[in-house]
Amino acid sequence: MTPVPRRYLNGLNAEVSAIGAGCWTIGGPATNRGTPIGWDDVDPDAAFAGLVHALERGVTLFDTADVYGLGRSERLLGQLLRVSARQDLTISSKVGHFAGTARHAYHPVQMRAQLVTTLDNLGTDYIDIYFLHSSDFGPHDRYLPEAVELMRTWRTQGLIRAVGMRAPHRFAEEWAASDRPQAAETRRWLYLFDQVRPDVLASRYNLLSPLYADHETDIFRFAHRYGVGVLIKQVLGQGLFLHTGTRPDQRQFSPCDHRSTDPAFTPDNRRQLHARLAPLRDRYGHNHVSMARVCVQYALHHAPDAAILVGFRDASQIDTIIASLDHPLHADDITQIQGVLHANPDTY
Repeated sequence: MTPVPRRYLNGLNAEVSAIGAGCWTIGGPATNRGTPIGWDDVDPDAAFAGLVHALERGVTLFDTADVYGLGRSERLLGQLLRVSARQDLTISSKVGHFAGTARHAYHPVQMRAQLVTTLDNLGTDYIDIYFLHSSDFGPHDRYLPEAVELMRTWRTQGLIRAVGMRAPHRFAEEWAASDRPQAAETRRWLYLFDQVRPDVLASRYNLLSPLYADHETDIFRFAHRYGVGVLIKQVLGQGLFLHTGTRPDQRQFSPCDHRSTDPAFTPDNRRQLHARLAPLRDRYGHNHVSMARVCVQYALHHAPDAAILVGFRDASQIDTIIASLDHPLHADDITQIQGVLHANPDTY
């Protein structure tokens, strides 16, 4: 198999593996103030074996969060740090969603407590990238100034190396001055970006992400202009793109699995997606490796300066992702994929 390539990540100013292990999927089922946020059917031993296997195959980027499994994901990753060279790995985690107390998630007391807990869970004394996981900073952004100041202080102290921030799923800078439905969200995000001045962004990009006009500044162009790195998430559509059976995915999810309330996983949406991807399965292959190849290579081709985060739950899934590196897509493949999937505007 092709070795996992490395990419220079702006903002962090360091090389990382082009494919990173997204560790949300190994946190297991969980709820946060009654909202399902987890994943069913996680075997911690198999998940840890997957982490070890990813490292052995050349993955050096691992992304987790305090809220993934309410600490279980971080603790599993901490087991890996105990048997590996910390300086060779890039670890990102997040703060801003976990509702473990009556305080707001960005209350400075809560943020300090969460950082201490995350460092303890991971068994490390620093985090490479620490993300502001939510854009809810309280009424009238009450906690925004202190949250920004804390992040900058921690970066200066060496507790974190880079400040991260989430980007909108759909973004073009020019929308802020338009009458599009996304105008208010775009203006809000640009305001937060100016306040936070992050080093790294996390952005969703996959087969169904919108195509932008030449005059539009998408999140990758925007990040490049400001010297900011990008980690791409949901490349596999949270696994939806990999289903290759003759019928749509029919799985049912527990009340602690986020997919139980995610509109993308309703039976109707799964049927529509299954039909929409049929031409790609016919062209590239009716198996998980073939579809993973399309998903991974599509994202890598679009954003040569970014790294992608891919979820997994065992070593075999890591191998599926890494096998996708063996056969890059070419320009005509990209054009064909876009022609098939974007003949009409999507709402994914």
